[in-house]
Amino acid sequence: LVIILWRGYSQSTLPVPIIRVPKYVTKHVEKKKSKDLVHQQLLRRKILHRGNTSIPVISCTEGEYNHYLGQLYNDRYPLPLLSKFWYKAKTSGQKFTIRPYDTNPSVPIEYEENDPDIYCKTEFCDLILNSTICASVKNRFMFGAPAPIQILAIPKILEGENVMLCAEAGCGKTIAYLAPLIQLISKVKQKTPVYPNTPLGLVIVPGRELAEQVADIASKLGYDSGITVKVLLSEGTFLTHLKPSRYCNVDILVTTLGSLSKLKGRVFKLSNIQHLVLDEADTLTDKSFIYDLFSVFKTLNIRSSSEKFEGKHQGAQVTFVSTIYPSNISELYTELFTEKDVVKISSNYLHRIQPHVEQKFWRVNADTYAGELLHLVKTSYQKKEPTLIFCNKSPTCDWMTIFFKDNGISCEKLHGAMNPLERSKVWQAFQEGEFDILCCTDLVSRGLDTQRVKHVINFDFPNNTSDYILRCGRVGRVGTNHGHVTNLVASKSGVYTVQDIERGVRSATRLPNVDSNIKQKIKKLYFQH
Repeated sequence: LVIILWRGYSQSTLPVPIIRVPKYVTKHVEKKKSKDLVHQQLLRRKILHRGNTSIPVISCTEGEYNHYLGQLYNDRYPLPLLSKFWYKAKTSGQKFTIRPYDTNPSVPIEYEENDPDIYCKTEFCDLILNSTICASVKNRFMFGAPAPIQILAIPKILEGENVMLCAEAGCGKTIAYLAPLIQLISKVKQKTPVYPNTPLGLVIVPGRELAEQVADIASKLGYDSGITVKVLLSEGTFLTHLKPSRYCNVDILVTTLGSLSKLKGRVFKLSNIQHLVLDEADTLTDKSFIYDLFSVFKTLNIRSSSEKFEGKHQGAQVTFVSTIYPSNISELYTELFTEKDVVKISSNYLHRIQPHVEQKFWRVNADTYAGELLHLVKTSYQKKEPTLIFCNKSPTCDWMTIFFKDNGISCEKLHGAMNPLERSKVWQAFQEGEFDILCCTDLVSRGLDTQRVKHVINFDFPNNTSDYILRCGRVGRVGTNHGHVTNLVASKSGVYTVQDIERGVRSATRLPNVDSNIKQKIKKLYFQH
């Protein structure tokens, strides 16, 4: 009994065993906490003013990287970017969203009656347009009031000035140059005789889909003014263009640069051209097309600033229209046509992110790439939400179409490797609502009217900011405030573009490295980074 009691007493006095954390683990945790503390202190030093915390502009998975409206940063430190290390695989899964923080800048603004500012012109008739064109704009295109860019551009074009018109996508640039063009040509027709196959106005665009769209708008806008519009596309054999049935009166000719180079002087005579328009001028002035365009300029007598339009043929008036500022425009200048002869008009949101469109950026890896895309597209398909899925290459569009159809999603493809007539049919069917999912390349991002589109997905993230601006311009256009963009970022080159976008939004400046030169883009992509 004594032995048993002694054992019980001795066991009760023994210390309770404690499970201790290894020293190397403790050091690692303390080092991590210290590093996080230093990082948070550095972030605080980088921020001068937090801004309005009730209006987030950038929402991140890492809360300390959130950016608010009016937030300012210290110039002594680099901007804090969530995408700074996205080129590393371990950042997969990180996300940030640019949230809508303002209204559509292209929507006509209501002004007070006694406002002395130029924007007080709230009717198309206030822009020196005749009543016929004003009625066509209102009745056929449902424009109640002119957009800001139209208020600036229409009077200058009517004055006979050579104009450089650069503004964000979907702001009404097509009406801004077609309405005054039709009025000027109507005046010329009243004073000079009209000859068959001799147009007075020439509109050059980079692609056939855009040519058909511009011709359709011009036909509707100029119908009541007696303006005849023809579209010239190099389809069929050369002999089909020389048939007698093609000889007719034409006032405005809409064509692509390739078709014009092949058929120039053989089908239509350009000797009487008095108005030249280059739509999507950043593409047309690229070094890949600049020599063909320069030959067109040599054929036409471009008007200088000293030659005001007085009803006589004193040279052709030229209008450059673009969403991206054409960096190679200087190569078109000659001794008779210089930079001083061009009036430059641009909007405040040129080369900026759309403030009314939600844009999500998602860092993904190769293993989850296709699965995340399928989930996004299924959601849009079930909601019957018209969606554009952008790819960088045509074979990717072909694969993606098969992939979606195998998973029960009805979709079509549209890229440059397809037959031109087939492309036109697919685009027309999408516009008429026969299907809602379209896999495409950057062919669709250039100037096409996509008011029906509500969702843009960048499966292959663009390698430059200019292509990103054009793709995002397919949603949130004038007349519509809906739309959102989802970006899947997997490539290293795409990470550099994301960093430029995030840097531009945080600093509230124009996006850096926006270049319309395709060859220069490739050089930067493969030799700079």
